[in-house]
Amino acid sequence: MEALLACNNNKCVKKEDCLRYKLFLEGAKEFSTNGGNAEKGCKKFVQKDKA
Repeated sequence: MEALLACNNNKCVKKEDCLRYKLFLEGAKEFSTNGGNAEKGCKKFVQKDKA
């Protein structure tokens, strides 16, 4: 299984619920900037655990 690539897009409306953004905040060295914006999330959104 391929590792989940983090995302540094701090403008994305779904960033607070996205596992990719959480990984970036935790210091993931490999990341990209996905296409979410202030009105919508991107197609690479991954729901993070609520726990």
